[in-house]
Amino acid sequence: MPVTGYIIQNPVLCSNRKTGFAGKLFFCLLFCSLQLPEIAKSQYPVIDQAAVKKQIEQTGIDSTRSRLCGILGWSLRFTDTKESQRLADEMIRLSTPKNDYLRLAEAYRIKGFAKVLAQDLSGTLDMYAIGEGYAKKANSGYMLASFKSLIAGMYQDKGDFDKAIGFYIEGLKIAESYKDPEMTATLANNLAEAYSDAGRPVGFTLPYYEKALKEETAMANWQYVGMICSNIAKEEMMAGNHSKAEKYAKLAIENIRKKNDRAYVYATVISDIGEVYSGLGKYPEAENYLLEGFRILDSIGTRDNKLIPLSALSKMYAKQGRRTEAVLYAKRLLDLAGAFHTKLFLRDGYKVLSDVEKQKGDAATALKYYEEYKRWNDSIYNESREKSIANAEGRIKLSQKELEVASESEKKTRENNELRQSNQGLQVRSIIAIGMAIVLLLTGIMLALVNRDKTRRNIELEAQKKIIEKQSAEKDTLIREINHRVKNNLQVISSLLNLQANSITDPTAIDALRETHKRVKAISLIHQKLYGFENIASIPLEEYIEALYKDIRMVHAAGHIQLVCRVNPKGFCLDIESAIPVGLILNEIITNALKYAFAGREKGTVVVEFTGRKDQQHYLIVHDDGIGLPDGFDPEKTESLGFRIVRELTRQLRGTLSYASEQGSVFQVNFPASERRNKPV
Repeated sequence: MPVTGYIIQNPVLCSNRKTGFAGKLFFCLLFCSLQLPEIAKSQYPVIDQAAVKKQIEQTGIDSTRSRLCGILGWSLRFTDTKESQRLADEMIRLSTPKNDYLRLAEAYRIKGFAKVLAQDLSGTLDMYAIGEGYAKKANSGYMLASFKSLIAGMYQDKGDFDKAIGFYIEGLKIAESYKDPEMTATLANNLAEAYSDAGRPVGFTLPYYEKALKEETAMANWQYVGMICSNIAKEEMMAGNHSKAEKYAKLAIENIRKKNDRAYVYATVISDIGEVYSGLGKYPEAENYLLEGFRILDSIGTRDNKLIPLSALSKMYAKQGRRTEAVLYAKRLLDLAGAFHTKLFLRDGYKVLSDVEKQKGDAATALKYYEEYKRWNDSIYNESREKSIANAEGRIKLSQKELEVASESEKKTRENNELRQSNQGLQVRSIIAIGMAIVLLLTGIMLALVNRDKTRRNIELEAQKKIIEKQSAEKDTLIREINHRVKNNLQVISSLLNLQANSITDPTAIDALRETHKRVKAISLIHQKLYGFENIASIPLEEYIEALYKDIRMVHAAGHIQLVCRVNPKGFCLDIESAIPVGLILNEIITNALKYAFAGREKGTVVVEFTGRKDQQHYLIVHDDGIGLPDGFDPEKTESLGFRIVRELTRQLRGTLSYASEQGSVFQVNFPASERRNKPV
């Protein structure tokens, strides 16, 4: 079965390839032989809560009562968490004496969900672990796989995509081993979305979407077929495959309409389709689908996924210049996102308001909203970075502990060997020791006199060393703060240039301001990366290049162009004096490739190779497999501003620039290490 969403309490990430379902929270209601005509087996079943309560009161069979408590408890998980938990406890009370492991597993799924809403990660995992234990006793592959999906969805909402992908893969293997088509389809769909959220290309996601599509089609679950088609449509749109995106959007509409059910699944699918059509520039169709999706979600009382159509509508109206509607939906988005603390949608709402004010020519108000947008965007970025640092520190502490244990073991072994040898030669050493004692005493007195002055000098040197270390730390902090402030100032300048470009009509002036805006933004990104690394005097080059490429690709919407980065030796670090010009050179060459080299192509590759040795020559090569530059092109003679910048930066590095056309374009910059570059000539 397809998936459902819940409130995004703390999203990070990233590139945010999707703004669709937040957590991939799978559930399914299990039924006994008792038939309830008012309840249908579906993703968001319509529950007549009053009728279920009445049946709970009337039934005298504990197993039936427990099952009904589970149905009602799950339906109340959002609206009345306290009552939902009471019903789960009642399930545990009724099912424990009879060892009804399946109902016990369901009860702990409900209890775990309350922990999810409370953002209690540890408590959630505890509840799900108990539920998994009961699912194993019940030998229910269906429930075992669903718990893996629940845990994965929780990590996915936290931005920990590696863990999420791992749990989804475990769940998929369980579902396949039990030959459960519904769970196989669910886990395949969820795994594809996790790969997508993690920034993986279409090649990773499509095989799993196709597996889910095959299973759901075989079961004739047409609304879920439509949901998966809408997921594929969004994926193809993000990859720039617009014709395929529209094809799957139409398939999604065709399938969800095979069932006359205008409830949650239908609303979420048409909201996704609305986003696709908005991305394709088909605004009338997009508006119809998004408004219909929002109305349905609002009417059935879902609290979280209303954020999706609100965000899409506000962005679309801003693009069309329909400022009144854009402001209306952006403010509704901010109100709802503020209530749920959803940083991603708070960021989107302020961005729309800033864009609208720019259209109106109110630069001051636009800048105010833009600063709010940057504040939330930086918060998302910093949270992701802190998580990466915490993970790295955890691994370092573990390695240090292992080293300490190994060192202690080695020390004890060495001490035992020394003790054994000492016992064997004790008598000989005793005789020698007596003879040497007098000599050592005299020698010691002499050495004490000599070392007294040396000790005094060492104390002075140690004090000087501490002063130097303190000054160095203060200098690092100051440089890091300077880079941070430079980044912030450059972003403000970039915003002002963009606002100025929107307020003039001369095409030549607009183009000049746009180009200046892009370069200022590139420099700002470089400073942002510089103060983000732990050692700002020594930049890990491979990480630096990949982070810079990610930002450039985002600016030019070139998600279909892949980067291959090779740094030799592995882990090579570049000093800050060289890192800034190298980053600017890469910005100009890669930007040129993304803008012109892959015109009309769905795929492409940019290869960046760097070979460096301390105190020797460095080699930087950028190769793309695009259409290449015109015959006779010479980077030393062209008057393009971008290549003039590359030439000037190469001279600054005291290097040389060359170009070759080999199945695309190949640029090579050779320059000496800073130690050699700074020597007098």
